[in-house]
Amino acid sequence: MHTVPFKALHAEETEAVVLEQTRISETRFLLKLFANISSPLPGQFIMLGLPRETAPFLRRPFSVLDFDARSKRLEIYYSVSGRGTRILSNVRQGERLGMLGPLGRPFPRRTAGIEIMVGGGRGAAPLIFLASRRSRSRQMIFFMGAAREEEIVFLDRIKAQKIFVSTEDGSFGKRGTVIDLLRSATSSRGIDWQHATLYGCGPARMLRSLHEFSLERRVPCFVSLEARMGCGIGVCQGCAVRTADSHYSLTCIDGPIFSSSSVDWESYLATSYSVDLK
Repeated sequence: MHTVPFKALHAEETEAVVLEQTRISETRFLLKLFANISSPLPGQFIMLGLPRETAPFLRRPFSVLDFDARSKRLEIYYSVSGRGTRILSNVRQGERLGMLGPLGRPFPRRTAGIEIMVGGGRGAAPLIFLASRRSRSRQMIFFMGAAREEEIVFLDRIKAQKIFVSTEDGSFGKRGTVIDLLRSATSSRGIDWQHATLYGCGPARMLRSLHEFSLERRVPCFVSLEARMGCGIGVCQGCAVRTADSHYSLTCIDGPIFSSSSVDWESYLATSYSVDLK
């Protein structure tokens, strides 16, 4: 039996208004919305639909890049990978989209001496949001990785003492994966691993590698998982993820933030796919 957390019980259903849509690259977009909802916490998500009478009708989850509580401006960074997000990429200023949120469990508050954030591709978005909310009270190192230079975005928004960047094709930053970058950049630094915490968001294989790194360093690691969702509030049961103790949790209400040690990574890798409005 799953219990809906406090924030999910107080999620608001509303119609968000499109303020601006910006094309960042060939397949990636920044969507700005007016959303009269409570302030989401870093790691939470919203369920966003398409314009009225547009199929597919089910809403799908999107991470929050930023939210301004005063103006109610919500920012979402997403990639086009199916029919739904292709339709979403064509919405224009003034259009209205059904929304439910904020939903899910946020990143936990830690008393760590240093927080290390590792984002892969568009997975950097919720970590940028997290860093912006903790920059005044935490020592932070931010690692961003992507396949190519055009996918390295919002570096000017990252509030961290140190920022490291890698691309798999070597077009920007260091060549290699973000986990390669994490290993090389931290190997020679005097990091107090006894008082460190890892946070990750990105592709499934990257997250498993981050978990393995956390085991080597014996540090807590929290990851944001993706799953296909129909409701976002634990009713449809479509976002179940197998846990390390051979049980199941729902990504929408038990997550999307999980301790990496609680995830059955082989199962997650076998069933992972891109979240999309298909």
